[in-house]
Amino acid sequence: MLRAGTCKFVVTLALLAAAPAADARVVRAEGVLPPGQSGFVSATGLVDGTGSPHLYDQVALFERFERKPFAFHSGPGAEERPRDGVRIVRDAFGVPIVHGTTEYDVWWGAGYAVAQDRLFQLEAFRRATQGRLATLLGRSALRDDLIARRDYPSGPEVEAMAARLPVALQRRAEAYRDGINAWLARARLSVQDLPGEFAATGAVPIADWTLRDTWTVAVFLARTVPSGDGNELRNLRAVQQGGPRALQRMLPLRVKGQVSTIPLGEGRFTQGRARTPRQERRALQRSLAFAATLPDATPRDAAAARHKADLAPGRIGRAGGSLMFAVGNPKTRRAWLFNGPQLGFSAPELFVELEVHGPGVDVRGVTAPGVPVIGIGHNDHVAWGFTSGLSDDDDLYAEKLVPGEAERYVFRGEEREMDCRNERFEYRTSPADIVLGGRTPEFGTVTERICRTHHGPVQLRTGDVAYARRYAIYGRELETFVGIKALSEARSVRDVDAAMQQVTWNENVMAADSEGNIGFWHPGLMQQRPPGWDERLPLPGTGEAEWPGLVDRRRMPHVINPRQGWLSNWNNIPSQGWTTGDGVADERVTGPLHRNAFLTAQVRRLARNPSFEAARAAAHRAGTTAQQRPLLGPRLRRVARRARGGAADVLQAILRWDGNYDRVDERGTTDPGLAAWQAFRDAARDAAVAPLGRGAQLFGSRTSRTHVFDFSNAMAYALRTLDDRQLRLAAAAAHGRLVDRFKSADPQSWREPRRMYDVGTQGAGQPPDLEFYDRGTWEQLVELGP
Repeated sequence: MLRAGTCKFVVTLALLAAAPAADARVVRAEGVLPPGQSGFVSATGLVDGTGSPHLYDQVALFERFERKPFAFHSGPGAEERPRDGVRIVRDAFGVPIVHGTTEYDVWWGAGYAVAQDRLFQLEAFRRATQGRLATLLGRSALRDDLIARRDYPSGPEVEAMAARLPVALQRRAEAYRDGINAWLARARLSVQDLPGEFAATGAVPIADWTLRDTWTVAVFLARTVPSGDGNELRNLRAVQQGGPRALQRMLPLRVKGQVSTIPLGEGRFTQGRARTPRQERRALQRSLAFAATLPDATPRDAAAARHKADLAPGRIGRAGGSLMFAVGNPKTRRAWLFNGPQLGFSAPELFVELEVHGPGVDVRGVTAPGVPVIGIGHNDHVAWGFTSGLSDDDDLYAEKLVPGEAERYVFRGEEREMDCRNERFEYRTSPADIVLGGRTPEFGTVTERICRTHHGPVQLRTGDVAYARRYAIYGRELETFVGIKALSEARSVRDVDAAMQQVTWNENVMAADSEGNIGFWHPGLMQQRPPGWDERLPLPGTGEAEWPGLVDRRRMPHVINPRQGWLSNWNNIPSQGWTTGDGVADERVTGPLHRNAFLTAQVRRLARNPSFEAARAAAHRAGTTAQQRPLLGPRLRRVARRARGGAADVLQAILRWDGNYDRVDERGTTDPGLAAWQAFRDAARDAAVAPLGRGAQLFGSRTSRTHVFDFSNAMAYALRTLDDRQLRLAAAAAHGRLVDRFKSADPQSWREPRRMYDVGTQGAGQPPDLEFYDRGTWEQLVELGP
């Protein structure tokens, strides 16, 4: 908190420090990870995707909105002792509970258990993060490999970063490596234990896991899951195609009524020095003048344009949004926390569950295969969750090239040489694709020239400009894991606050402790805005738009024990005063129609009479409701009063529907209001965006695969700007689309099949169908108290 809020924050910490914790605990916890814990597909199961009994055994739970016990496991289970000092017990869903006599034993056992469950995924992860994915997937993965080697620290740079980590964390990584290799040594000798994908892809012999493997996976996760590259080139294209109007309308720096996680009365935060509206207008004019000097930014490589939108080039996961909420009361010493990170669904998932016990550590949660930390979960006294921060933590610089020189540029009046190297990429078609897919064998190499300026990696060259991206976190990614280690050891929200001063990535973090305290942090390394320039467009690389520095991590958005007694986040802005930046998350511009407005209503109701069952119900409603339908109820009723004909039919169908897309009839089809709603929002979007010209089409016209029934940026813009008459015209247009689609004007015929998830694979798994919900890839609900 800033200025006056600082005093309140200090007092809060003092009260927390004095609070007793001896009898506090996790009262109740549940979680679910569909399809299942295991990713092991046997050699004989390559055709039908079978292997472990825990490949798909959590799908039914997920679809029934049930969860398995997630408190510390104390019951019976299959047990093994792979070495002295290590005991691994598997619960009914195959989750490993690792007990170690020493800290080394604990993390040796963790590596061993994760390798049992996700050995082929580990292999895919290390190849993806080191730019060697094409050796598994063929030529189609070469662009993934280029991005991995171009935009991320090199192997030697990663090892230098790791050498600066605390010795205890380095020793943990060594133990984890040794555990992976112990299982790998056994699997090499046993066909029954070796995942079938190794033989099918020709990925044998299998090299030992190394410390570099762990740290490159860690760097990749720290960069891709919390945030992604900016959208400056998209914004530049929009300006070049239609002028600044579309940029101003579709991607304003802030929108009236924006939903923030931190209430306004608890602190106002800015990314560096706050600017007045006049200063922002002048900055935009200056940036537009510079943009007019830049060459055409239209991508000539369609595949490259699609790739930038995928966010995580190594196919480890794509951040589609995440939700979490917390309710707490220090007077009753009771708190509840729910978290559902939304990274899409695959078999196996990005996440793997793990519970570890040993000297100084008792934690249960989820992590990514390859990194020796528990990312999200709970210990004896604290539960915590993450959602992607998605703030603008990088900038794109337009480097002015020296005429006739492809690798020299101008900075502050002097010529500089780029740091360039040739990278050799191998690719091969896997035997499985050749035999089963009928693909022609491909084997070969490609050499790419990779360059960096002092700002960062060169991502694009066009005309006399090279675009280089500067990342605030670059070269400091691994520091995040120091903070995550401290987070897993926290005994209070006060300890979580201290841990958040150490992380460098921009994940939102929410926590609750067993004394009833709750908190929220939007942490990490963030650049201060260059004065006088607009953050939505490329910056000149010639020296006049350099960062003044990084934002003091103590000044990043945060709150502990807000007066309202609750917090909610669904990838919305962290606080008032925070801008949308260059639009890495267009959904933030939906203003009062952001999906978190609906979640806020559920959590506010929960806070009035909190309980575990009520928290479960709030999560259920959030995961089964088209969020803007309830938010727009009063407006739609007003619009419908003067509607006639087909427009009236559409609006009445929507009003008769409460927004639930989970209920189906005996044929498995949804309420007619759902199809009417989608047709209406699409028609309104088209009506609002068309007058803005061609450039406006680039801004958030479609919803994401994670939030199918949510509003896109353009849809929210339509409902903010169209008047009632225009919305009735949109309803009439929607009626025509519905009649064309369903071949009937009768609203009762506007029923569509229940939507399903697009479930991917990271191996040979063949997951069963999974019904769509706007829910987390993994979910936890935890109650804490005396």
